[in-house]
Amino acid sequence: METIQAQIVIASDLQARRISAAENMQREDLSAIETIEAIVEIVDAELIEDKEYASMGKNSADRVRVLLGKLKASRRGKERGYNPSRELIHTAHKFMRRVDQIFKNLPKPVEWLSFLNNDLPLLMDICKEVQDISIQHNLNRSQTRALAKLNAVSESEFQRIVNPQPSSQKIEPSSDNQPSANRALSDFSATEIEAIANKEIQKEALAEQGRSRVMPHLSSEVKILLL
Repeated sequence: METIQAQIVIASDLQARRISAAENMQREDLSAIETIEAIVEIVDAELIEDKEYASMGKNSADRVRVLLGKLKASRRGKERGYNPSRELIHTAHKFMRRVDQIFKNLPKPVEWLSFLNNDLPLLMDICKEVQDISIQHNLNRSQTRALAKLNAVSESEFQRIVNPQPSSQKIEPSSDNQPSANRALSDFSATEIEAIANKEIQKEALAEQGRSRVMPHLSSEVKILLL
């Protein structure tokens, strides 16, 4: 019978949370959204015992965003030559070094300011439906941003590429020379998804111009009828 070596670790709930978060971060199959969630979990687990940090939000993502936002404001103030508030100075003095160290020690290190500006918005500002689809199809950050934009401007085009028709069915070419939808979502580049969204925006702008031209004409006809 084969023997498998195992390491038994006695850990508190918080220690177990930290170990689990670090192990999850090292998975190779993480989607962009899952990677961001893992980083948030690591940061929150490292800082949650601090009462001041714990009071910054009701959930881990809110707390991380608030803290990083304060650190950003403090850094920006110094760079622009004005003195930050006492609260920001206190927060920066207390947390800046710890946050820098946490992000440097990640399995895949990232600069915390870049995480705040470029990554965290995908978790905080994009709807749950797009996040779930991003995870399901293992989309990268750029694809996820483009998909969120498409979802905001055209539900029909969003569904067209998210729910492709079975290959056994005859696929009619899409309008405006847009990419055929009988492809896996992950095969669409961010540029292609962005192009579809931009075309929908242009179509809506043209339609709005058309409506604007029609309205004055209708107003004139109404005036004539009233006379």
